[in-house]
Amino acid sequence: MTHSIREYIVTNNLPPFLRLHIAEELAAPPSPSLVDDTLASLATAFELATGWPLVEESATLTESSSHRRRVKESTDDTISAPPADATRIERWRAAQLSDAISNLFAQLKTLQTALWHREAELAIGIPVSPKREEEEHLAARLEVMLRNGADAVGCCAAGLYMLDDATTELKLRAASGLPNDRFLEPARPLAGAFAELEALIGHAVVLEDASLLPHWRLPESFPAALCLPVSSPTDPLGTIWFFADSVRDFTDQEIHLAEIIAGSIAAELQREVLLAECLASKQADRQVITAVHWQHNHLPTIKPIVDGWDVAGWSASDDELASGFYDWFVPPDGSLAVAVGMSNGIGMESALNASALQASVRAHTDYAHNAANLIYRVNDSVWNASTGGHASSLFYCKATPDSGEIEYSTAGVVTAILVQKSDVELIQSDAPPLGVEPELNPPMTRARLAQGDVLLILGGPSTRPSLHLELSRQIRKNRDATAEELLDLVRSVAPQNDLALILHRRQQGEASGH
Repeated sequence: MTHSIREYIVTNNLPPFLRLHIAEELAAPPSPSLVDDTLASLATAFELATGWPLVEESATLTESSSHRRRVKESTDDTISAPPADATRIERWRAAQLSDAISNLFAQLKTLQTALWHREAELAIGIPVSPKREEEEHLAARLEVMLRNGADAVGCCAAGLYMLDDATTELKLRAASGLPNDRFLEPARPLAGAFAELEALIGHAVVLEDASLLPHWRLPESFPAALCLPVSSPTDPLGTIWFFADSVRDFTDQEIHLAEIIAGSIAAELQREVLLAECLASKQADRQVITAVHWQHNHLPTIKPIVDGWDVAGWSASDDELASGFYDWFVPPDGSLAVAVGMSNGIGMESALNASALQASVRAHTDYAHNAANLIYRVNDSVWNASTGGHASSLFYCKATPDSGEIEYSTAGVVTAILVQKSDVELIQSDAPPLGVEPELNPPMTRARLAQGDVLLILGGPSTRPSLHLELSRQIRKNRDATAEELLDLVRSVAPQNDLALILHRRQQGEASGH
């Protein structure tokens, strides 16, 4: 940002040896115009081609500030009186060409201004990374900047005083030419620090003779001093003091230079904060990527070889943490079990809860159980392992391969659709989610699947009857398809759903994957 320094000699009740330099913000300069540079040659070519001179006019106040000059619209004043040239074209044709040129130049000007802005915006996309030589601590870099700054303005010492989070105190954070024990001193209250209060407003405070102004409360005993604000574009960060070993004045050039030094220190502080945030963000991103891979590695990829049954599952969370899971396995009793679970919450919390829920389900299938009993035991584990507020949903189903009988139980908001040859059943639970109550006794339902019957389990609630109807219609039309093919149909009909599992009874002699 461009500033100009205007000097005020403080009169009234203040002595003349105190000066305030007030920074005034100037209007941003107009964007550079390469388009306008071609107008002169274009006007000459226009006159040679048409016989009419082309006149350029200044932009009006109602036009965009980026259009300093433009080709005038077609009016009586657009084209000057032509010379006596028998080869000139009609005036109205020249006026039409003038209008077209004007519109073309206006569009070029708009594009040029947009490009000018965009290039500046792209400049902030430079990656921030530490250099090898910047492994030196920030304190050493700040001390060097303060020492060089003090030398540049003819001072013997300098100190950087930063505000606390409550903006009530100032603490010395970096110094040059000051005793090291100054860092051990407590923070100074901002209230009553008149020089720093004035500086934080945006003024450069010049104390030519500090002995005549004891009430301005210099932080160090020096004959003369210069105080400037250190701030970001939005917030004050603190102040910087330059101390002189003799009574002296500071020239405008020295004050300008001190302001540049203060701005450089502010930029260094902000860069350090940005660098720390970027490194932390990259580390967090790497951890999330690792967690995503861990989740995918714990989803089933090999279908169980169970004669006459086929399964397939899908999760849309390919590159982000998932709040749900699907799973299938063969318990010790030889049945085929499938499960779909989801956990409430966002981000990492829901992903961790979902992974814990999946582990709990697998652990409880190692001994004899029915579907309702498993959900009861999983709920007990979830309840005892958390302090509350971690509600989860679960659909669990066991299929007896030979008879085609299934039993299922559910808790929470998982939805399922049982598509049979002559019937369609929407399955939704009235049981509360897991982890809400210490004891959960969900109902258990039994059914028998014939060849071609399909159980579709969807993660999350579904309140659209039209969606259920379309899903059941597509599945019924393709009862002979594989589970993978049926899952593709589900994804095409309900792309907004991010979790699904298909349990399909096929012809005897056909196992999963065949």
